[in-house]
Amino acid sequence: MKSLKSLLIPFIIMIILVIVAVVALVTNSKQSDTVETGTDNRLEVININNSNISSLEVINRDGTGIGFQSTVGADGVIEWSLLDQYYEDVDINSSGVYNWVVVLSSFMADVDLGNSADLDLAEYGLDDPLYTIIINCYDGTQSTIYVGNKTTDGNSCYFMVEGNPDVYTIVAAKYTYCGYQLIDFLATATFDFEYGSLSTVEFKRFSDDLDIVATCELYETGDPLFTAISPFKINCSTYFANLIDNIKTLEITSYLDIPDDMLPDYGLDNPAYEFTFTMDDGRVITITLSTLIDGNYYGTCSEFDGYFQINEMQISGLNTQLLILLDNYLVYYPASQMSKITGTYGDETFVYDIETNDSISADDATALLNMRNAKVFTSEGRSYAAILYESLITINISGIDTEADPEFEPEVEFEYITSGHETITLSFVPKDNNNYYVFYNGEYSSFTVSRSELFNDGGTNTFNYGAWTAYELTVEAIDNAVSGIYDIPEETEAA
Repeated sequence: MKSLKSLLIPFIIMIILVIVAVVALVTNSKQSDTVETGTDNRLEVININNSNISSLEVINRDGTGIGFQSTVGADGVIEWSLLDQYYEDVDINSSGVYNWVVVLSSFMADVDLGNSADLDLAEYGLDDPLYTIIINCYDGTQSTIYVGNKTTDGNSCYFMVEGNPDVYTIVAAKYTYCGYQLIDFLATATFDFEYGSLSTVEFKRFSDDLDIVATCELYETGDPLFTAISPFKINCSTYFANLIDNIKTLEITSYLDIPDDMLPDYGLDNPAYEFTFTMDDGRVITITLSTLIDGNYYGTCSEFDGYFQINEMQISGLNTQLLILLDNYLVYYPASQMSKITGTYGDETFVYDIETNDSISADDATALLNMRNAKVFTSEGRSYAAILYESLITINISGIDTEADPEFEPEVEFEYITSGHETITLSFVPKDNNNYYVFYNGEYSSFTVSRSELFNDGGTNTFNYGAWTAYELTVEAIDNAVSGIYDIPEETEAA
């Protein structure tokens, strides 16, 4: 009897241990169904292989929605397109759709709230779900997922899967992705086109009423040359070319759906900038941009509906000063493109005949000033023919005066005739003692130049002569050259 008791005691202990183990197992199992957000033990409620998905559609509570279908190309690459009921003639970012499908076809729950029969589904937005996700697969199966409200902290949302009675929570990103609209799937857009097909471009900046219209031609290198035709007639600078290239190659990656009553919040009720590209075939592309708002510009483009957003780092030069957008020089041609320049000041006139395929100082170049050879040199090899040509062809603009209406009574005139028989006449009318109004082919150009651009005496600094004083210097050099060499006397150097 004593031996029987000794065997019974260990047996009872073993039974107790088994019961404890079972209870622990059940408890752990239940705890694994209610793991908090952020643990590594989330529940895989549904996870569908993306290569098996033939279509994915999200239907909103109000019956609207968005959906895409997949096709597999001959190269095995999956492409996504809008379902027929949502079709619009727009370019779709297929990779963006793919990412959306990946997010909405896998639901790893953070918390299992239990059987829906024991819960008030209205509390979770699941009695009439906010979103219904319908996934069709190539194997003929269909899965339906219901997404409800966000949790009170906004970090998660509630969901159910058809055929599964339980309600779960998951990261709020699922809720956000369910709310995507067509605008979120538009393909990345650029306004890129060939400069060779561009006729004119107009840049408006409404803050200072700037409005430049420029033509576009191509250098032999294929680079664009912009020439302003309104309100000025002058070549545009590289700063203007860079600004236009910024817009031409702008990449739009972010689209916005902005209600009309919110357009003022994005600066789109009164845009700050406008670009109009007119192509040779008559096609017109118009782009508008808002002022800078919190590091971003908002815009529209006539090529597509809706609005877009770009970062300030994507574009520069919008607020470049007008004078910097234009070429520094009133007129500029390389010597190889110039045939003749005539100058008049008071009763004196000169004629400068030029013929060269290279620079004006080239050995075979012809440079005749009043029929006299202007190819006289300094001891250092600087050519007076070049000094004169450079001074005539690089007259710098000093200012703009659009309000003036000067009488056409020129004091100085230069006429330029190119080798292509184009004639440009620059006429200089006194504005005050230090400045001149500039007329271009008899019309007021709105530009002014400093008197020094015409009459500065650079002394021995041959790069600092005004256009007319450079003529006088060249005559002096021709008159006084010895064996084709003339050096400016030190005593004539300007103070």
